[in-house]
Amino acid sequence: MILALAVRELQSRYVGTLGGILWTFAHPLAVITVFYFVFAVGFRSQGPGRTPFLLWFVCGLVPWFFFNETLLAATASITRHAHLIKKTVFPSEILPVVNITAGLVPHSIFLLIVTGLLAWYQVPFTVDRLLVVYFLLCTCVFLLGLGWLLSAIQVFYRDVSHALSIVLNLGFWCTPIVWSSDMIPEEYRGLLFFNPMYYIVEGYRGLLVFNEIVWPSAAHTAYFWCVVTATFLAGAYVFGRLKPEFADVM
Repeated sequence: MILALAVRELQSRYVGTLGGILWTFAHPLAVITVFYFVFAVGFRSQGPGRTPFLLWFVCGLVPWFFFNETLLAATASITRHAHLIKKTVFPSEILPVVNITAGLVPHSIFLLIVTGLLAWYQVPFTVDRLLVVYFLLCTCVFLLGLGWLLSAIQVFYRDVSHALSIVLNLGFWCTPIVWSSDMIPEEYRGLLFFNPMYYIVEGYRGLLVFNEIVWPSAAHTAYFWCVVTATFLAGAYVFGRLKPEFADVM
């Protein structure tokens, strides 16, 4: 059922459009183009270790876009499928899962594009790069907890999706995607520890760009999974408590 709904979700996003799924890539490609010309061409910026800016930036942007777009879709998943909630006995808890599954399709395509970019810059392939699956799993579990939590609250307060867009825009700039964590004075660098997406973005980037296992410290990993576990449990609890009222509110 989840796979069938994920396919339907992808189709519904682009029904009536000429570009179809290509529109999924329009926004990120526009962002990449703008930042490339501003930083790489204009300011002649480079990644750490004189890494080409385009490669370094894209490898950090790919996990962020998956997180950003999927969370926005998951938050609106219950209200967008009100017809299913009101008319049938439907397991609404799977709707955020459906959006995560659907989001894996463009994310996989982006990873293929990154693979081509790595080949273009002659970055050798090693088996270690496959460990990016671990950080993808981290992202999915984090998304599921947030998706349950926010989609349930969104049913009662439609402001959630609007507020989330603002928070995600701030989150983009608070995560070292365009800028390097080395730019922060060492005494303040520990503040990044509290941003769960820092863990994920740096994990992706380390494996894809530098072809090495850049495991965070044990304390950072423990903190990340504590946050993710707490979010997951809170999301499951809130969703379970509010689910019986969905049909009445919508």
